[in-house]
Amino acid sequence: MKLDTHVHTRHSGYSTIRPLHRVMRESYKTPAGVYQMTRQKGMDLVTITDHDTITGALELADRPEVIIGCEVTATFPDDRVCVHLNVLGLSDQTFAEVDRLRADVRELLPYLQRERLFTSLNHVGSSVAGRLTAAHVAALLPWMNAIEVINGSRLPVQNRTAASLAAATGKTPIAGSDAHHRRGVGYTWTEVPGARNREEFLAGLWRGGTAIGGRHGSYFTMAEDILRFSGSFYAEHLAEVARHPLRWRAQMRWWGGVCGLPLVPVALAGAYLHFLGEERFNHNLLFDLVARPARVLQAVPELAA
Repeated sequence: MKLDTHVHTRHSGYSTIRPLHRVMRESYKTPAGVYQMTRQKGMDLVTITDHDTITGALELADRPEVIIGCEVTATFPDDRVCVHLNVLGLSDQTFAEVDRLRADVRELLPYLQRERLFTSLNHVGSSVAGRLTAAHVAALLPWMNAIEVINGSRLPVQNRTAASLAAATGKTPIAGSDAHHRRGVGYTWTEVPGARNREEFLAGLWRGGTAIGGRHGSYFTMAEDILRFSGSFYAEHLAEVARHPLRWRAQMRWWGGVCGLPLVPVALAGAYLHFLGEERFNHNLLFDLVARPARVLQAVPELAA
């Protein structure tokens, strides 16, 4: 059975990029749309892993092939560095506690382990969640069940770092599209051979019996997403104006968007610069992980034993 383990919908909220955080969503996909797309792409199971919420996944929770998931933003309280953890097998009750504890990763991780919630470290070679160092990674690894080694939105070199880390530490490799737009949904996946249902699939994840495959990301996939996001943004606000032509906020958002059209090429240039920065971050993290292991263990004394 196959699952795209990392997918977002409109429930992920608004962009974290300023000043877009007030007007543009992280995703414009609906849960029902994600379900349809993933099934059409040959996925046997479906999950939604929105940022810090399971409201989208709960819309599909009555379907036996759906796994409730979440991309949890957890924080190291001493330096406020954040990390993205993919958690599968949640319920209303367990998510409420996860949401309460995620402000302190030291409290969250033992809870995830006690509740046997399958947890992976997402896009470790990327700075999109936070600027992780080798010391942060070393502190996380004992608590991780898996590492995301193919992220369909990240560069091959970043995924190679994650794959090397998984191989070196014996962590289960998983893969997911990290799709925020329909372009990538179902093109990157994790497979548990022989699983016949959701429960057997999750059991296979716990055993480490996975096969992975699919696409990596690139500048061109991000550029395509930017153009698609722009189209979705204008379609949403045009529809709002059509429904409420006399509502001044709707008019303001629409005309503000029209005035911002010339900035789309700037966003494409920004995407290129973003990936240059990502390559540099990945290189520095990899060097930190490989070249200075003694310093890493000293930073996390409980692992040295």
